[in-house]
Parts: sequence; C-alpha cells; structure tokens
Amino acid sequence: MLGAFREHARRYAGEARLRRRLRREFEASGIDGPADMAEVCARLSRRRGKPIHLLPYSLTVPTPFGLWLGNPAADYIVYQSETTPTHQQHIIAHELGHMLAGHHSDEDDDEVWRELMPDIPPDRIRRALRRTSYDDQQEREAEVVATLLLETTTRHRALTLPARSEQARRLQATLSDRRWL
Repeated sequence: MLGAFREHARRYAGEARLRRRLRREFEASGIDGPADMAEVCARLSRRRGKPIHLLPYSLTVPTPFGLWLGNPAADYIVYQSETTPTHQQHIIAHELGHMLAGHHSDEDDDEVWRELMPDIPPDRIRRALRRTSYDDQQEREAEVVATLLLETTTRHRALTLPARSEQARRLQATLSDRRWL
C-alpha cells in the first residue's frame, strides 16, 4: 500500500514539474489563448528556430495515429488524415507532447517506414518517435502535454470576444490568463 502511494506521489510530482516547465515554454512561445495546432506549431517553430511541418497522411490501421520525425533542420508531424478534425488536433498535440518532453525512439525499421510513408526519406524516418516504441511513462507525459496544450488553446474559445481596443485586449488577456474568463 505504501509503495503504491509513493509511486503515485512520485508520478504526480513529475507531472507537476512537467506542467510548470510547459507553462513557461507556452508563455515564451506566445501560446496563451485560442489557437489551432497549425498556429501553435508556427509559434513553437519561431521559438525553436526550425519549422514544424504538419503532414496529413492516410495511415493504415493498426499503425499509430501520428508520429513525430525530428532532425536538426525541421520537425515533421505525420497525422492520420482519415479521422475527425478534433481527433487530428489531439493527435498533433500528442506528438507535440513527445517533442516538447524530449522523448526519443531507438527503433529502426526502414522497410516498415518506407511502406507506410514512401514519400518521406528513410533517414528522417529512422529518427521517428513512434507511439509503439515509447514506454507508458512517456505516453503519460505526452498526454499531459496534449491536455495542457489543448486546455490552453481552447480555453473558453466560445467566450472570447473580439477585442476592438488595446484596453479591451489587455483586459481580455488579464482575465483569460487567470482563467476568470
């Protein structure tokens, strides 16, 4: 019983640290209100100094719904094109979660990747972070990031009023930042 409690406390502390770090990253990247994942990627691209390309792809089941391919020049997020827009936003947020949490994959299987995505060069695919190669802790972290990212970018979207003056924009930003609006 005590061991399970310690494990839960350790996991909670780790997720709390991750959330604090991500909130700082979101703030530094200008991710602070309603935005879709394309805009989030554009902001993160500016902050990271390299582009993030979103690539819709018809992935066959039972492959992962998405994956992140990273190299020094650019990041690529491949996501399932044959699903709802809401699910696509979640897939992208989840893959950004792996990227922002600094996860890495050690799986090399060029033949499988060539079959799944023949248009993407194998050297990029080799560095892919695939859902099936992550451990449970990394998946939890990616989901924490996705949840926080989606909470931040969709928070009270329906209540967001068009700010016509600088004063109204400042008031909106102040109240939204504290989740009062």
